[in-house]
Amino acid sequence: MSWLCKVPTITTYRVNSLRTTVPAFKQKLQEILRERYTQPPKVYEIPSIPEVLCILPTSFSIDMKQKQSDLQREVVVDSCCGAALLRGAHLYAPGVLAMEAGTKLNEEVLVYADLAGKCKQGTNIRYDSLDKIFLGVGVVRMQRHQIFGPTISSTAQSLKGVAVEMIETMFGVPTIGDLSCKEALLQNLPSIVCVRVLKPQPGERVLDMCAAPGNKTTHIAELMDDKGEVIALDKAANKISGMLAKIKNLAFKSIRAYNFDATKAFSAAKDVKGNECLGMPPFAANTFDKILLDAPCSALGNRPLLVYPPNMSQRMLQSYPKVQRKLFSAAVPLLKPNGVLVYSTCTVTEEENEGVVAWVLEKFPQMRLVPATPHLGGIGLEQTALSNVERQYVQRFGQQTKEFDGVPIDTVGFFIAKFIKEY
Repeated sequence: MSWLCKVPTITTYRVNSLRTTVPAFKQKLQEILRERYTQPPKVYEIPSIPEVLCILPTSFSIDMKQKQSDLQREVVVDSCCGAALLRGAHLYAPGVLAMEAGTKLNEEVLVYADLAGKCKQGTNIRYDSLDKIFLGVGVVRMQRHQIFGPTISSTAQSLKGVAVEMIETMFGVPTIGDLSCKEALLQNLPSIVCVRVLKPQPGERVLDMCAAPGNKTTHIAELMDDKGEVIALDKAANKISGMLAKIKNLAFKSIRAYNFDATKAFSAAKDVKGNECLGMPPFAANTFDKILLDAPCSALGNRPLLVYPPNMSQRMLQSYPKVQRKLFSAAVPLLKPNGVLVYSTCTVTEEENEGVVAWVLEKFPQMRLVPATPHLGGIGLEQTALSNVERQYVQRFGQQTKEFDGVPIDTVGFFIAKFIKEY
């Protein structure tokens, strides 16, 4: 489990081929890295997923131990924010828990994460704790009064600016922030792979069952050249609002998003004839050519986990497979014969991954497990309900990683399985 606590070494962007080209965005990325680093990290492509650009870690340009001795001021964040900083993010105002009084604009500071969750937001003295870890060095871009103001809770949460611009972190992930725009999106590699495994085509009708925040949904539409129908469901109304704004910003015509519980997406009372335009959910049997079921899960693959074990009860952990099975029970009748269903999670537990796949194969004889290609991850776990052949078909991103061009594909924990409905 120490692997889960480590920072993934690669950063990936998904280029929107409807807006730009990979060479054009690669050039833009390399220019930004050259401006920031004397020895810029390598940017490379993966031929089997041509829309992806990967960035390797940097060579350290500053002496971290020396900085810890030299710098006087500290800034403290919580563990979730700390994980984002270690993956290359800058520190935004809502993430700041503590900033010492007297900290000046443009001053270099040491940034720490509070793993115990005891640091109070707005703390103005040095937070001394054995449960804080050093993350890296940054430059102050907002002062205390700008971040916290007279009423701490309202001011900090309403601000969106960068409070501390990170210069370097302990694991060398490039600190370039999030360069996401209409041309490209910062996204974990396995999330990109799972849509490639689905292989959506122009003119198809595709369902994204648990779609928020919509990054996989927009990827589906891009691979379809925005031709066809992409139906996106999510039961969280606020998340759907964010998705609709994203869809509008990117001007997609093929996507329709609904605030709807996907476990209730199938209705035996409905009837869809031919290729008529779909109405609101729920939907009739045999409606979709392809379905992406990126299920709610325990999210234990979201590295780095700075606090391990995470604050999750056994009861909560055991609740996820039940939801995942309910979603499958709705998905299978919605899929057309010879249709494709891709199941994915961002967790590492057997119960939510190989266990769910084995249950599907037993419960639904019409569903056949097939190889989840392109296959950039490892194979399924040993000593599960899956056969050795079935283990080869699924794709598990974990500690045992493949290499590409001599570089380990070191990313978040993730699982992908692909099914075809035979009748």
